[in-house]
Amino acid sequence: MKNSDEIIDQTLRILRSKSLEGYEIFLEEASHFEVEAKEGKVDTLQASRPWGMALRILNRGRTGFSYTTSPAGFFPGKIEEGLERMVRDAITSAEVTSPDPCFDFAPALKGPPPSLPIFDETLARIPEERKIGYARALEEAARSLDPGRIKKVRKASYQEVISRERLINSNGLLIAYHVTFASVSVMAVAEESGDSEVGWDFDFNHFIDPIDVQKVGREAGRKALEKLGGKRISSAAYPVLLENHIASEFLSLLAHSFLSEQVQKGKSLLKEKIGRIFFSPLLSILDDGLIAEGSAASPVDGEGTPSQRTPVVVKGELRGYLYDRFWANRENLRTGLPGAGSTGNSRRHSVKSPPGLGTSNFFIEPGRSSFTSLMKNLRQGVLIEEVMGLHTVDPVSGDFSLGCSGQWVEEGEKAHPVKSIAIAGNLYQLFQKVSDVGDDLRFFGHIGSPSLLIDNLEVSGN
Repeated sequence: MKNSDEIIDQTLRILRSKSLEGYEIFLEEASHFEVEAKEGKVDTLQASRPWGMALRILNRGRTGFSYTTSPAGFFPGKIEEGLERMVRDAITSAEVTSPDPCFDFAPALKGPPPSLPIFDETLARIPEERKIGYARALEEAARSLDPGRIKKVRKASYQEVISRERLINSNGLLIAYHVTFASVSVMAVAEESGDSEVGWDFDFNHFIDPIDVQKVGREAGRKALEKLGGKRISSAAYPVLLENHIASEFLSLLAHSFLSEQVQKGKSLLKEKIGRIFFSPLLSILDDGLIAEGSAASPVDGEGTPSQRTPVVVKGELRGYLYDRFWANRENLRTGLPGAGSTGNSRRHSVKSPPGLGTSNFFIEPGRSSFTSLMKNLRQGVLIEEVMGLHTVDPVSGDFSLGCSGQWVEEGEKAHPVKSIAIAGNLYQLFQKVSDVGDDLRFFGHIGSPSLLIDNLEVSGN
């Protein structure tokens, strides 16, 4: 079988022999490893080496796409014939699309791409036994916090990805980079007097050494124990403190409103609001593909545009939207005034689909208040630690009604757990009501947020 370099060279020869306006090759080679422990033993272990190549072509203003995830399976016997067929499939798919002047490919880079700390060269050399040990240690740490009440530990797992990505197009773009990603997660189940509660925690990093397995295990156990003995509270409008992981979940729902595609289609309430104070003056929101703390860090986006830092909200004021090349071109065509350019927000979720507009590392800038200070400022209200049903939130209007649980706070201290309550409101209004911002920014994948104190929110209890 030919190696990936030879496959790319052969594909380029075929593409250059066609009468095409442009083309692009994206190739990803990776290795995945995952292990899950249960009762001190290996419950599941999976290892794989996925490979994938995707083509995009531009022909008479029409774009076409094709892909393969297995050169051996897709090209049985004769790789050259398989590659010919793959190119032909991309050209054929373009024939059923409408021509659009907004389709194009990224230009060649003018200099070297940004160098980011996202590749741990030691990861591939670490023995599997050590990685299996991480999963076992997670389980032990969660259980050790209170062996009498933590009866079960589920999904104590370690996962890693080592990936090499290459992007080549007809404009002379040629880029290759490596990225690694390691993560651990665990779920603890605490039981007492017929009450059963679950606590979950995780950590991830592009490098393996910063991951604190013991801390993650203990934190999952602590969360489960703190939920035991939950009570209901009276229905009212209360001040609410959103823990950073809950705030990040709400931010992930808000993120789509900043995409220029949604704005141009009239599916975002942020349309025509640039320059207005639309959110709390305490909030600044950014998209930054260069920040290594987020999982979406990369030197370029899915099209080859260099990653960048893009403020979309500064002290409550809407400053702009997020673009890939297509929607930037569409904006300029619509207005007749060149100006909008790609903000490096083309994302590839898989070789099985073309790149599309999305956020990179999207986050709220941290404030100066410690979590303890936020609790003191809350005085009397609800600390929200878990929310259910976020998928039901209307992404256009922002209206929501969600089940949740957490802690009742009196005089800035946790008084008792609360459960079987619901919160209702509007996503945009929630971010307008932010009265304090924590200093505890944390990324949960590619979305990050500090804890947020909200003036008031409707809470349904008794």
